Amino acid sequence: MSQTFASDRTAPWLTLLRRLTENVPSWTVMKSVDSALTGTGDVDSVAPLEAWPVVEREFRDWAMAHGLGPVIVCPHVPYVLHLVALDPERAFFYELDVNRRKIFLGSTLFYPHHLLPLSRMDDRGFRQVRPGAEGLIKLVQNGAKRGGRPDWDGIRKKRIAQLLASDPDGVREGARLFGRGADAVVAVAESVVRGEWNPRAMLAAEAWCVLRGLGDPAALVARARFRIVRRRCPVLRAVFQAGRQVPLRVVEREEWLRKVATAHTVYYPEIKRRDEGDQIRATA
Repeated sequence: MSQTFASDRTAPWLTLLRRLTENVPSWTVMKSVDSALTGTGDVDSVAPLEAWPVVEREFRDWAMAHGLGPVIVCPHVPYVLHLVALDPERAFFYELDVNRRKIFLGSTLFYPHHLLPLSRMDDRGFRQVRPGAEGLIKLVQNGAKRGGRPDWDGIRKKRIAQLLASDPDGVREGARLFGRGADAVVAVAESVVRGEWNPRAMLAAEAWCVLRGLGDPAALVARARFRIVRRRCPVLRAVFQAGRQVPLRVVEREEWLRKVATAHTVYYPEIKRRDEGDQIRATA
């Protein structure tokens, strides 16, 4: 890639987050947005399936209003909608992920309606999961390795200990997402705040989630499908392997878009000719 960094993207992102908060009552940010606002990170959010068309429309309209595009809609990860807006001047793109069901170790950790009571308004004008609950979600996703082992690098990078320490009530409320593993995951969180690790408690939390997943075969299938599609889908490869970057040169970008358009909806900032075989919906 010819460009290796992105400028501050706070202003455009905040515009989107505020309009989603206002126009989609069932939508909320799931994890911290700071890496997206000032770097090249994505925004993780949740919304039920029935709200996805509204979220997609708001994202598309926002992107076009800010001179971004094309906009790509990727539904290939089970229970997750990836919305991508290319930047015509940069290799890095904007990415909003919308979850309608979060899977952890083959079991359903939460649905959007579980997170709304754990959310509150951020001072910057958008709805976001409170710090303690966010810290727990990050703890199991970014701060732990399978087999009850810690990922201290992930814990530091995601500021997990700080999130947990800042909101003990949110930790206890968020622990309910883990069902019978709630006490165990709280014990892990408390150890991380102390700069320690509780492997026995983490193993217990994992065991409860695995046990719960045995009664949810759809979640187990979804986990297996994700491992397959992330290798095959060009959008997901750009997300997970290329660091949210696409080719910047026009010819290379157009070729990448042609591949994407065979299995995705692509919205262009202006009407473009439909090439034979391309699945492109253009905006008027």
